[in-house]
Amino acid sequence: MQRFLSLLFALLVAGPAFAQSVVTTDNVRAELISEAAAVKPGEPFWVALRQTIRPHWHTYWKNPGDSGLPTEIAWKLPDGVKADAIVWPTPTLISVGGGVINYGFNDDILLMVRITPPAGLAGDALPGAALTLAAEANWLVCDDVCIPEEGKFTLSLPIGAAAKPADAAIRALFDKARRSVPMESPWPARFGVAKSGDPTLVVEAKGLKPETIRDVYFFPAEWGAVASMAKQTATVTADGIRVPLRKGDAKGAPPPTLAGTLVLTEKTGDGEHRQAFDITAKLDPAFVPPSSLAAIGEREQLSFIEALLFALLGGLILNLMPCVFPVLAMKAASFARLAGEARSEMRRDGLVYTAGVLVSFAAMAALVMAIRASVGEVSWGFQFQSPIFSLLVAYLFFVVGLNLSGMFEIGGRFTGVGQGLAARHGVSGSFFTGVLAVVVATPCTAPFMAAALGFALSQPAPQTVAVLLAMGLGLASPYLALSMTPALQRLMPRPGAWMDRLRQFLAFPMYASAVWMIWVLTQQTGTDGMIYALGGMILIAFAIWVLCIATAASFTSWLRRGLAAAAVLLAFAAVLKLDDGPAAASAAGGPSAGVNFDGWEHFSRARMTEAVAAGKPVFVDFTAAWCITCLVNERVALETVGTRRAFEQTGTVKLKGDWTNRDPEITALLKELGRAGVPLYLFWAPGAERPKILPQILTEATILSELSSIQQAKR
Repeated sequence: MQRFLSLLFALLVAGPAFAQSVVTTDNVRAELISEAAAVKPGEPFWVALRQTIRPHWHTYWKNPGDSGLPTEIAWKLPDGVKADAIVWPTPTLISVGGGVINYGFNDDILLMVRITPPAGLAGDALPGAALTLAAEANWLVCDDVCIPEEGKFTLSLPIGAAAKPADAAIRALFDKARRSVPMESPWPARFGVAKSGDPTLVVEAKGLKPETIRDVYFFPAEWGAVASMAKQTATVTADGIRVPLRKGDAKGAPPPTLAGTLVLTEKTGDGEHRQAFDITAKLDPAFVPPSSLAAIGEREQLSFIEALLFALLGGLILNLMPCVFPVLAMKAASFARLAGEARSEMRRDGLVYTAGVLVSFAAMAALVMAIRASVGEVSWGFQFQSPIFSLLVAYLFFVVGLNLSGMFEIGGRFTGVGQGLAARHGVSGSFFTGVLAVVVATPCTAPFMAAALGFALSQPAPQTVAVLLAMGLGLASPYLALSMTPALQRLMPRPGAWMDRLRQFLAFPMYASAVWMIWVLTQQTGTDGMIYALGGMILIAFAIWVLCIATAASFTSWLRRGLAAAAVLLAFAAVLKLDDGPAAASAAGGPSAGVNFDGWEHFSRARMTEAVAAGKPVFVDFTAAWCITCLVNERVALETVGTRRAFEQTGTVKLKGDWTNRDPEITALLKELGRAGVPLYLFWAPGAERPKILPQILTEATILSELSSIQQAKR
């Protein structure tokens, strides 16, 4: 009986610790919980307002962003009991459409508050005495509409000589909540304000590895000083993190400090980790950055429909670019061979070629999404920054050239797989030509493509796939229209002996393309890459020659196949010798020797900022050795006698960003401007707040026109 009374008394005392005040609305289940089952006078403990939010709905952070209201808690406490401010978890960015960007929370969150009872809290010697906490909370919960909600909560906790923790489930909730709270930043931070009023945050986090950091975003703690942005394009270097921001709606001078939460994702040996740091940056009057380039990217951001149209037009114009023309000429010769055949054959050939193009673009979209999920950054032509890819493409061009020269026929004795494949040779050839057209097109960027690709590579998977497929349709559309239109087919010349001569002639552009890719490989890896590539081509040519030798002996046939396989394996073993990474540039002796730096300075953001702040005209050329459009522009526009003289007369600072190999700083700036690849040309007029983006197809007249405006302003 005594044990029963003791147990009953213990339950009566402990009962209030489990009593949680709960308010349930249509959209939020809110409850006040405590990490302590019993409290000790003078010893702080933690409570939290737990919100379980309806799926797809959200509540708001302390700075709600463009709209909304933060959750507020008003306490009614006994005399001497103190409640600190809410300890806010790391927020998430919430885009609600129409350019409105909010900061808030989804699903299940805890808003923690530290409660401190006084040392002389009455009742600690009285059995059954309790500390009663009362609170009134209000919050705004939104989806497509916003609903203000509120709740009144009470929580009674027993007072004892020693504090007692809550049960394991409650403690686990608090432990999880603490992991979502930003830690104090270990790095100093400062910010400067451009002439336009746009701030730039600099976090001096030295020693970071740029390749391991992605998804950097700064959440300002207060509304007004910094605008809410859908994207922030931070630059991560070994010296720290630089985040260009946009001025908010607050009037007057910039604040002396800028506080907020810096969130980033870091890739480590055991996976990726999202980390958050509370930052307080001091205004540095000596640091006057140029106006944020992000404003240009946002201003030129396309809608989804515009991106589709730009992609279609860009793909269509891509047919006229020098990198694609040899393949199209080869396809045109193949189409002429079909002249006089049934129209169904022509239609089939056009549809299969289009399928090859679209399948290739779909595969590229899948690769983009996979890289974006693992690395976070991806750009147009990124694969050509890999020496291994450059070598494999050089092999491909070489083999296609041998095929056009008539050294072997795909599907015949070369394959040794019989008449089945030979019967499908036409379809296979058309499909392969579509694939080849996409491969050779990636180092080229046509007008309209840059903005469309910048949109596609920053959007969710459905939009990325749709825009890339639209670009593929644009690339395939001329040939598809030709195959479907009898009137156009009648304009084609009749088949004849000239076709064999044309086919053999087209082998030489493919050999030239192979030489070009070897040259690119040399810029990436040095002369060793050239030796591996040329040796591999000799081995591939030997393998094809061995397979084409006619013989009836089965033993000899197996021997030939073995020799050919060994030669091909040796050729592809060269990839094991190539350094496929950022170190490739240094191995090759620094920046690409294929990019002309005569009279140009190497680009760095710091040098660009310095020259712009000094009021000098600045021209920035982002280029790569594998970018044919870039190299053509250099010859016809950037390196002419007239252009060089105009640059000298105006005192223009010329900066060249070499993107032949991976460069995180250039990649970040391209992303900031909403661009997906090179070429990209920026021109800062003296005193201009922002640069002008010049066309991707440059002419001497375009540059002279921009420079002449400087000379006229000086008069």
